[in-house]
Amino acid sequence: MTPAIEVKGLAKYYGDFPAVRDATFEVPRGSVFGLFGPNGAGKSTTIKVIVGLLKPSRGSVTVMGYPAGSIGARRHIGYLPEDFSIDGRWRLMDFLEYVGLLWGMSREEAREEASRMLEWIGLKDWERERFGNLSAGMKRRLGVAQALMGSPDVVVLDEPTQNLDVMGRLEVMNKIRELSRGEGITTLVSTHVLSEAELIVDHAAIMLEGRVRGCGPVDELAGETPTFEVSVDRSDALEAHLKRLGVEVSRIGSRLIVRPEREAAREVQREILRFVLDEGLVLRRFSTRGGLMEAFVRIVGEGS
Repeated sequence: MTPAIEVKGLAKYYGDFPAVRDATFEVPRGSVFGLFGPNGAGKSTTIKVIVGLLKPSRGSVTVMGYPAGSIGARRHIGYLPEDFSIDGRWRLMDFLEYVGLLWGMSREEAREEASRMLEWIGLKDWERERFGNLSAGMKRRLGVAQALMGSPDVVVLDEPTQNLDVMGRLEVMNKIRELSRGEGITTLVSTHVLSEAELIVDHAAIMLEGRVRGCGPVDELAGETPTFEVSVDRSDALEAHLKRLGVEVSRIGSRLIVRPEREAAREVQREILRFVLDEGLVLRRFSTRGGLMEAFVRIVGEGS
């Protein structure tokens, strides 16, 4: 089976400046793939080539087997740009209905899909509100919703949790994970918040100075077993829940230090997220020592 996204020897120059240099990676179908790197690493340029906004200077990119930017590729892909914005006069329902019409839906189908997406992303109560009156976080949620209109096979999200508070970021990350598990949608996520991205990504590529310096399944990239530091308003409940599951948990003041077994680390991460959301806990802090963050720091440090 061909990968959902295949990048081979991609190079993109702006004049003489190489924004991307010989980047190669594959995004497996049905996966949540993280594209990480410091500012200026070439992530956004790579994403723009994948969605067809830029043409490569060299190399090739395909989406569901079609050349990036072609009509065939565009029919399979939804996109949230880092700087998503629309005319402030748009009402949320009307805008998503319009997006559905662009996907070829009937007006009735588009309205039903728009209503479903507003409910799913937590904006149903604001469906008649104008875009210009929304908070920055609500605008970001709408951006995620519009990327999913039309049920694309591949969704590319550039900084999907930007401008969201801690709980909002976790909710959106959890919903992205639902897309992969429940609907088999392939998702490529670019974000600076690695501790949260690690909750959902299966595979990742780490870019530095336009090159891919590390790529593969997250468990292989991460190396050592991670330790999680969690602070919530009802820490006793979370601690008791994790201990019932056989997870080692200790305390430093009000903070929980969670030390999972290596093979269970990612499932423990996701269980923490699920429990926080299902029980309505207030998450104050979630950080990771080891794991993907350590791999990122190591790779960036070796390349600098």
